[in-house]
Amino acid sequence: MQSDYFALEPVIVERLKDIEGILAINTPFSIDDMLQVVNVSPSLNVIYVGDQVGESVGRGRSAPITQQWLVVLAVQDASAQLEETSNIRKIADPFIRQILAKMQGFDPKVTGYRPFERVNAGVQVGSAAGFAYFPYLFESKLLI
Repeated sequence: MQSDYFALEPVIVERLKDIEGILAINTPFSIDDMLQVVNVSPSLNVIYVGDQVGESVGRGRSAPITQQWLVVLAVQDASAQLEETSNIRKIADPFIRQILAKMQGFDPKVTGYRPFERVNAGVQVGSAAGFAYFPYLFESKLLI
């Protein structure tokens, strides 16, 4: 049995904290909460999305679990308007490449957890009030 079900959160934050130029890493409870509090650019948000549960084994006493963690890059550019958004993507590009390099295949070295895999985020790139949000979903498998 895992001693800390959310043990991956601080490991992910630690892994991402040395991305050059990132001013803050937040751990909001949900995407909605993130949209209420993001006011620093560029910043990252690490959000526990939930689990995918596999078929039970051992008479239902154990099941493979896939934990899902969303990493959302938030960048702001006042010039990013409806007709001109290419600059905000140029700002985001180097951060996105660093996030992917750090997270894809990253072994958290937490007992029971497998290395991270990138999967479809299920959340679209979005924008609000000059901010653009770029979501990336990573999964780690474990047996509970």
